[in-house]
Amino acid sequence: MKPYIVAIFNQKGGISKTTTSTNLAVALAAYGKSVVVIDLDSQGDSTKSMGIDPKVKRGVYDLFIGGATIDEVVLPTDFENVRMLPSTYSLAGIEIKLSEMQNSQRTLTNILSHTSIDCDYVVIDCPPALGILPINALASADAVIIPVTATPYANDGLLRTLPSIKYVQEGLNKNLLLQGVLFTINDRNKTTRKINELIRSRLGGTVYRAEIPRDTAVIEAATARLPVCIYSPKSPAGQAHLDFTEEFIDRHEKIAAKSGVKVAPRMSREAAMERLFRWRSEHQDRVDEAANSDRIEQKKSQLDRLLYGDRTKAERYHLALIHFFIDHRASLVAFLLVLLFGVVALVGVGFESVRRLAAAVGLG
Repeated sequence: MKPYIVAIFNQKGGISKTTTSTNLAVALAAYGKSVVVIDLDSQGDSTKSMGIDPKVKRGVYDLFIGGATIDEVVLPTDFENVRMLPSTYSLAGIEIKLSEMQNSQRTLTNILSHTSIDCDYVVIDCPPALGILPINALASADAVIIPVTATPYANDGLLRTLPSIKYVQEGLNKNLLLQGVLFTINDRNKTTRKINELIRSRLGGTVYRAEIPRDTAVIEAATARLPVCIYSPKSPAGQAHLDFTEEFIDRHEKIAAKSGVKVAPRMSREAAMERLFRWRSEHQDRVDEAANSDRIEQKKSQLDRLLYGDRTKAERYHLALIHFFIDHRASLVAFLLVLLFGVVALVGVGFESVRRLAAAVGLG
């Protein structure tokens, strides 16, 4: 059976496309599915997260220029039922190479259509911006998922990304389906909820119910070069990725049913967790090393800059306090009452002190 091909795409950078791709892949495998990941980002973060050195001899670049076949490029990963078409450093120059080729926007489509890939799902990790590689991914995919981080610029990213998808649907791939929009690095504050509600009101049921929370475990997992589902399966982000994967499979089953295709049922949540914990134990050394790494604080600082810009810590605490009181108005009322009573008490104490002082010097 032809695999279901899904591209993870957003023109904006820094919104967890790679995190979404790798965790979806390993979570699908944990639920008993077989997966091939295609890393189209020249940074090779998906490749590294799967335990593969981007210095491998052959990768996606060789596939695109006709220098190798899929069977020669695909590699096993550290996780059973997950294989990888890796990115290599040479992929950075693929745009120029493809521009010299005929029908370059369909290169990946032609490769995949002429090769039998024995798996249930193909997950494509796309680079940001609408270049030749993301167009190839969208042209070859059955569906696209848009990760979105609920920052003030999230809506702008969507407004650039949705027309790009429509462009591909109208010209290169009329069967391309927007399978869903996924909220990532989700903070629990009033601003985030307003942005989420705005996007949900515009896109309706297209937005996944699952939301990936902001979680330091994701940063630690990236430092360990592991998907968070494996680094910390019970973490809020790990559990949210499992929720998302279940919802993704359910949507695929409904889509397939309309075409008369039956999708094999997934394994239970308990079985998936058992498999994830087994993979974690097999990589305990990387987990322990990441827990003691100085790089975690660096990555936390990078994430803070992404979410909060160049605000100082004091400004961030002030913003967090404002968000807390907006979200908990009863606490704000209680705080103001306590503050009022405190001021009244201080004023009373002040008047009493003045009266006693006056009496002491014979002015009372």
